[in-house]
Formats: sequence, structure tokens, C-alpha cells
Amino acid sequence: MSSILRQVSVAAGNFFFKYRNAIFPVVFVLFLVVVRPSVIFGDPVVDRLLVICGFAVALAGEAVRLSTIGFEYIERGGKQGKVYASFLVRKGVYGISRNPMYVGNMLIGVGIVMASGAPAAYVTVIPFFAFVYHAITSAEEEFLRKKFGAAYEEYCARVPRFLPALSGFREAFSGVRFDLKRPFKQDLSTITWIAMVLTALPFWRAYFLHGWDFTRRQAIQTGAAELAIAALYGLLAFLKKRKSPLFYPREERNPEKQAVSGGV
Repeated sequence: MSSILRQVSVAAGNFFFKYRNAIFPVVFVLFLVVVRPSVIFGDPVVDRLLVICGFAVALAGEAVRLSTIGFEYIERGGKQGKVYASFLVRKGVYGISRNPMYVGNMLIGVGIVMASGAPAAYVTVIPFFAFVYHAITSAEEEFLRKKFGAAYEEYCARVPRFLPALSGFREAFSGVRFDLKRPFKQDLSTITWIAMVLTALPFWRAYFLHGWDFTRRQAIQTGAAELAIAALYGLLAFLKKRKSPLFYPREERNPEKQAVSGGV
């Protein structure tokens, strides 16, 4: 039975991995359209505290993502819509957790649900994403186990699947340098998406809790903020495409020149 369940989980993981870029935005759009916020436990103080904590948890999740990318490069996009890795990453944040990116993603999802104040989201959105990431993790583990064999088994025995093992912190970060440019270069779209969602949530909550008359002015402010975020993203995406020093070190901006000088 466990073998059958694992096969189902791997198959589901491969499916979600292939279509994850389309599935996740659709889920959150449905989330905003279908679920409704409420004052949690009918207590405004508790409700406000949970909302604030939700913002903090979501930002912590993105911080985990940025830290993971900054310390060690990973092939996050797979290859032709399939799970892929040309080498086994075991340093940086991957030295204390085998799936730190998914830990970060779950924190973002949980944080957004908390910030929304929608009770239905706690029992639908969070379990859905927990299942999705468990399935994707199973698919990735199947691939890595087949490709890297004993090296991956040793890694699994030493590093937990999700929750970090702080006992291995020193070894994991020994000799590893943090690249400040790489997280923002690799994760620009995610940063922008989170900023837009967290900016829209207060208006979304206020609209359904208090109505249009109460939120008319807030709608204008939120719309202006969303346009500003979109414009900033457009500018940064343009600079990234032009290989601006903001995103790329000198050697990556001039690889031909670097190759010539290095061969002399």
C-alpha cells in the first residue's frame, strides 16, 4: 500500500511541478473571489494581531527564499517542465534543510491566509498547498535518488526534509559566500507578486467587512500602490534584461572580455 501511495504522490508531484506556475496564481485568484474575511473570534484585537502576524510570516517566508538563493545556486525551473538537477546542492541553507524553498513557500502561503482573516482559507488553501509541496518533494526525491544514489541517501540521512537542523549550521555555511545580487535577480517576479498581494489584502478585507463607501478612498490608494509596484517591476525587469550592474557582477556582464583576459 505504501508503495502505491508513493507512486501516486510522485505522479501528482510531477504534474504539479510542470504546471505550478499556472496553478498557484489561479488558486489565489479563486481564493480572493470565493472566500470572505471575518473578524476572527469576533475580537478586533485578536483579529488585528493575527493579520499583523500573517504579514510577518509571509515576509519571513520570502526571506527564507532569498537566503536560500543567495547562499547557493539552484536549478529551480527544472528542465522542459520536468524535475531536473545537474548537481546535488548540499551547502548553504540546503545544508540544514533539504527543501528550504518549499518551506519558504509554505510560510508565504500561511502568512497570506492569516493576513486575509478568512476562516475558510485555513481549511482549504493551507491543506492544498501542503499536499502540493509534499507531492512535488516526493517527485524530486525520486529523481535525485535515482540520479545521485548513495550520495543523496547520505544527504537525506544527515539533513531533515523540511524543518532545519541547526546542529549542522556551521558546516553548512562553512566556505559559502552570500551573493547579494542573485536573490533579487532570480526571485524578482516572486518578490513583486508578494508585494502586490500583501498591498491588496488590507483593501480586500476592508471592502468585504465594511463595504464600498468605507473603502472608496482606500481603493484609490491601493490602486496607486499597485501601479507603482508594477512600474518598479517593469523598470527592474528592463534593467535585468540589459544586464545592469544592479543585478549582474562585472564578469557576468562581459563574459567574452573575462574569458580573453583570463587566458593571458
